[in-house]
Amino acid sequence: MYERFFKSFLFPLYETVIKRRSTLSYLKSLNANQWMSKAALEETQWRDLKLLLAHAYENSPYYRDLFDELKITPEDIESPLDFQNFPICNREDVVANSEKMVADNYKNRTIRKSTGGSTGKPVHFALDQNSYEWRMATTQRGYGWAHCEAGSKTLYIWGVDVGNPTRWQQFKTAIYHRAYNRKMFNCFDFDDEEMLRCIEYINKKKPNGIVAFTSAVYNLAKFIASHKLSVHPVPSVITGAEKLYDHQRELIEDIFGGKVFNTYGCREFMLIAAECEEHEGLHVSMDNLFVEIIKDGKPAAPGESGDVVVTDLHNYGMPFIRYKNGDIAVQGGESCSCGRGLPLIKNVDGRKLDEIVATDGKVVSGGFFPHLMKEFKEVEKFQVIQTAKDKLQIKLILNQQFPDSQIETCKEEIWKVLGRDMDIHMDIVPEIPLTPAGKFRVTISKIANQTGS
Repeated sequence: MYERFFKSFLFPLYETVIKRRSTLSYLKSLNANQWMSKAALEETQWRDLKLLLAHAYENSPYYRDLFDELKITPEDIESPLDFQNFPICNREDVVANSEKMVADNYKNRTIRKSTGGSTGKPVHFALDQNSYEWRMATTQRGYGWAHCEAGSKTLYIWGVDVGNPTRWQQFKTAIYHRAYNRKMFNCFDFDDEEMLRCIEYINKKKPNGIVAFTSAVYNLAKFIASHKLSVHPVPSVITGAEKLYDHQRELIEDIFGGKVFNTYGCREFMLIAAECEEHEGLHVSMDNLFVEIIKDGKPAAPGESGDVVVTDLHNYGMPFIRYKNGDIAVQGGESCSCGRGLPLIKNVDGRKLDEIVATDGKVVSGGFFPHLMKEFKEVEKFQVIQTAKDKLQIKLILNQQFPDSQIETCKEEIWKVLGRDMDIHMDIVPEIPLTPAGKFRVTISKIANQTGS
């Protein structure tokens, strides 16, 4: 009853009337788009890409200089093959040129965000309000495939905001989640007691779905299995933020009696791809993003893995054009049997993050540290190493002075999650070495039962 009331009245009232946002209009278009043929979707996508390129050339100093350096204009990019020759940008490019990338006609009209820094290098960026609305609509569509759209009774095991919110802020957040029919648990403070509370909520409220960090819901499933606890079936479990392995999917589905819907996204773009009810791969949000899987400078063939390169079709505030986000994915092959025209990708590999063990034995997702470090603009790059149960070393490369007050704030946030007895040693270093395999590891645990290269 409430879900119907929310979707038909509360959600439109809040989004369209009060906030004056176009989220629901975009969601309607996206829901229609998904059933278009791939060829029709590609035509729409190319039109939007051409508009973005023209806007970037006219309004973004960074891209204007880039076009001029290449001695071309947007009109010279006449096909996707031409677009493949446009330079790829990476995190270092964005860090060095973020303000130049912001469009002149959107100055002081952008929303400022920071990535979680899962590569150890947080990125500060901007987006415009229209892009935000497209992102929210895209997420609603993807979550809708798992019947976890806004208003559906859903349990979230996710990260919470860093810092100490006021009572008023806490009240507003609680009202917001209550209105959206969500129950929130902090995945970075998910000890045995919280897991028991979570299980109690599931058994009492019988949510339609769970949305969670992959490691958090997997650890919950292991806890239920090891303690031989009873839990009410949950039809859908949406996993995200971390790579999902087959053995994790199997256990989660066995314990909760529902289906796992894997998703892939990053903070720069939010939802990039998501599984539908057929679970044959992740459908790419191609009507919001232009996603390429690049191997050796060329599009990967079906079944081949390559770098994920993304162009945001609707972020005019700070255009991201052919942005390599640091992830690896496998190019999908044939279309999904569901009938959607949206293409597939498979086996997304984000950065490997070792779990960290708190002083009380609680296992914490390594994703906590990117979530935290994005709040400190002084930090250019970081690495966390747990050498003992009560010892943590954090290597920091700084781009400006890190005030003692900020260092203490950082430590306080870590102590909240890992325990006051954790000895935190911060080292300011000129560089952080790669592994012998040439990889960068953001979190390294020398005590957890994990391996890494």
